[in-house]
Amino acid sequence: MARVLTLLALAVPLLAGAQAYKCVDPASGRTLYTDQPCKGGATVVPKPTEEQLRQDAERAQEARERAVQQREDAVLRQQQQLDAARTAEARRPRPVPPAESDACRRAREEASFRAASVTASEEQIRTARANAALACGQPAPAEVVVLPPPVPRWRPPPRPWNLAPPQPQRPPPPQYAPGTEPLPMG
Repeated sequence: MARVLTLLALAVPLLAGAQAYKCVDPASGRTLYTDQPCKGGATVVPKPTEEQLRQDAERAQEARERAVQQREDAVLRQQQQLDAARTAEARRPRPVPPAESDACRRAREEASFRAASVTASEEQIRTARANAALACGQPAPAEVVVLPPPVPRWRPPPRPWNLAPPQPQRPPPPQYAPGTEPLPMG
């Protein structure tokens, strides 16, 4: 299939406007093909008529117009894709800043409640205010000291001589067949 297309592509320029002549060399008797007329030669490819030349020009113009239209269509499709991407980006919800989040609002309400409460201790009020600051993306107030969790200390594994002596195991209770169980005493 590819060879046929290649041969057709190579033959198109011959049909477009060139003429070929088949001549016989009188000295050697060999057949020659040339683009110049020769004595006793025959035309292999006839000269195109004015109508064929006009049709070829029209086809070439239509091909150029199709190519321009295809390029314009490709640009239009690309523009539509960009517009669709921009529209999707505009519709996507924006992230809420921490100061406007629900967690921040609830933490502030809790801090206000603790501060207004008669039974809340100073420690509870400071903790509620620190939690509100952290929930709103702010640093904790200076009066609140935030300590990192303690690092677990390494302990050596227990030594064998510190272990408790093994406990003797009790034998399992005897198994009796049904109807042969001993009677309870007492």
